[in-house]
Amino acid sequence: MGQQSLTVYRGCTPVVDAEYEFESDGSPAEVIVEALAEAAEIDPLDLPPLYEFVDPDALNQLFGEHDGAAHADALLSFQVETWNVFVRADGRIRVCDATQPTDPEPVFESTPA
Repeated sequence: MGQQSLTVYRGCTPVVDAEYEFESDGSPAEVIVEALAEAAEIDPLDLPPLYEFVDPDALNQLFGEHDGAAHADALLSFQVETWNVFVRADGRIRVCDATQPTDPEPVFESTPA
């Protein structure tokens, strides 16, 4: 039986795409903060603390401590104020503006297995 992929749809406008590297010193949570700051066009220190919206330690443990190959389709989404954040186990991050609705589209294009 073949492996099936789950497609998750978004109804908001993407504004920032980022990626964390498994071998780098930066954690997924740090990359998310940088992406949110870029989306909001503000300094990362001016953002509310990430822990008000998601547990950064759990996020880093879930996405940062393996290379993502076995669970490349694993996806976490959460909202930070008016931003929808999508994190995928293969390192991709997408920040969307929830105030700019769009027709539903896949959050990420599928990658061949």
